[in-house]
Amino acid sequence: MFVADAHCDTLYRLAISDDLQKGVPEAQGHCAVSAETLAAGHVGLQTFALFTGRTGPAGTPYLDALKMIRAAAQVDVPILTKALPADPPKEPSGIFSCEGGEMLEGSLARLDEFQSRIKLRIITLTWNHENEIGYPAAGGSSQGLKPFGISLLRKMGQYGILADTSHLNDAGFWDVCEYSALPPIASHSNCRWLCNVPRNLTKEQVKALIDRNGFIGVNFYSRFLKENGKTGIDDVVRHIDALCEAGAEHIIGFGSDFDGIESWPEGLGSPANFPDLLEALSRRGYSQEQLEGIAGMNFWNLLKRVEV
Repeated sequence: MFVADAHCDTLYRLAISDDLQKGVPEAQGHCAVSAETLAAGHVGLQTFALFTGRTGPAGTPYLDALKMIRAAAQVDVPILTKALPADPPKEPSGIFSCEGGEMLEGSLARLDEFQSRIKLRIITLTWNHENEIGYPAAGGSSQGLKPFGISLLRKMGQYGILADTSHLNDAGFWDVCEYSALPPIASHSNCRWLCNVPRNLTKEQVKALIDRNGFIGVNFYSRFLKENGKTGIDDVVRHIDALCEAGAEHIIGFGSDFDGIESWPEGLGSPANFPDLLEALSRRGYSQEQLEGIAGMNFWNLLKRVEV
């Protein structure tokens, strides 16, 4: 079964930070995501984020993005920087996304540069810092996208780059729904009504993503799955159940956040554990067709649909 993951921070770990994720089990080595763990989990497509870093615009996000692009070779899987193949990859492959639009330095020319060099598929418009595009969920702002953010959405539509609302504040989310020519996505977010943190989606936001045929990647970060205590695979299943009950079955998948989180469900610490999650969904009663969609085809079909 084809498996796809809409978000991981592995390139940041490789290029910038040696201690982003404390307590990684020794058996996993330096990173949760590797050619070996992707193959073990039958992952055909892994999205590798160029994460702009914890200091945001105050750091060196553009230069760090260049370092991460170079570090992609260390993962030892092919990165698809041209047109996607007709069929989903049978062996592990990668695509690039951006997490934190400050790496563009408020310049559409920077987007042109990255697009000609690596072909971004997704831009997560903010991380946890205000930038030239808009405001983060973590900041509590009620302001929407800035003028550059709206101009950026237009340019992204021309390139077939999906606007990712994970980390964006609520006002920004609704601006993306209004101004984006392409379906909006939330690459690594969960249900706010099950775990009340600003990074998760409200029922109204989930409905908006459904209505626009977008995408929701369920995040494996324990703090976004349950407000207190340890988590297990059943907590991920709980969020998938809730999204399906809301009518999102055809737009959901995985957005693990591997290598960017310090706590994860027991038994779900690397891509090698995707078969265990799919088995849990099968036991829950999901059909083969539903499993194939959630595992990766929902994400793949959207990528193919918006590609230019």
